[in-house]
Amino acid sequence: MAVHRSLPLGNERGAYGTAAASRRCRRCGIVIGYGERCDFCVEQAHDHEDGPGEHLGRHHTEWIPTVEALIGESDLDAAEFLLWQLVEATEQETLTEHVPPLELHFRRLGWIARQRGDEALAVKLRKRSAASKASSTRSSASDAR
Repeated sequence: MAVHRSLPLGNERGAYGTAAASRRCRRCGIVIGYGERCDFCVEQAHDHEDGPGEHLGRHHTEWIPTVEALIGESDLDAAEFLLWQLVEATEQETLTEHVPPLELHFRRLGWIARQRGDEALAVKLRKRSAASKASSTRSSASDAR
């Protein structure tokens, strides 16, 4: 008689190693569907400079599935490193484009800090997010004048 393990359904990640491994670009690390490199890395030159709100040539919101995949694979170190880069990108975008910052990156970093027991870092991230939000409202108010 064959013994079958139950497979995870939906967002269940109860058993270690049951989440599907994601395929990432070998150059930039973003989650891709197939191949070894993403379209951007194949087409872009190596001397590309990121604009405000970009990380490795992509808008910071395009990296959200990669962060989710890293957290799903329990690779919190890589997720934290990427999230710090995304926080920098969203803050630059806030300063130059006068748009509110994406709070998701700050919240994810705070979650990782709390998972590691570093409540002080989580508080600093909340303050940094609030300061970034305040700077965007100040700059948009000064533009309206």
